[in-house]
Amino acid sequence: VEASRMIRLVNDILQLSNLDNVSETGASPIMETVDLLDVARECVERQKVNARRAYISLTYLGESAPVTGSRSLLDELCQNLCDNAIRYNRPGGKVQIITACTRDGHCTLTVKDNGIGIPKEAQASVFERFYRVDKSRSKATGGTGLGLAIVKHIARIHNARIKLDSVVNEGTTITVIFESVNS
Repeated sequence: VEASRMIRLVNDILQLSNLDNVSETGASPIMETVDLLDVARECVERQKVNARRAYISLTYLGESAPVTGSRSLLDELCQNLCDNAIRYNRPGGKVQIITACTRDGHCTLTVKDNGIGIPKEAQASVFERFYRVDKSRSKATGGTGLGLAIVKHIARIHNARIKLDSVVNEGTTITVIFESVNS
């Protein structure tokens, strides 16, 4: 268990280091048209065993949402958001990944859960490296404290904004807002 946790931590640190290099050098990854609905569908497919093990209902819905981006980084972003939504939930909980495009040319990927929520005073810090709201729970569930920092970096590389809404004991909704391909 400890070896697995250490491997996850090292992989997350390496991923963050790579994202830092992209940010510092301005060398952007290969960008292509990526449909966020496909990203959501594949994320649910990859996370369904994890969700089932935690007694969480995991679904996706929405519409085609084409954005210009790095497929592998967008997959990583969705995986990290989904993993957190499952990890910080309760047995019988729900996690939903929703994709949409607005009339004003923005496409969104939203991960919504009805889990434990994030206290108001912690919401500004959750995207910082190694920050954990509930240290004991993170240790028990194997989190590294880097998932949302990785999400923040990936969003920045895609010129996307992140919106967080959370209420303790009601759940958390994180929406990543991208420019659509057509805007």
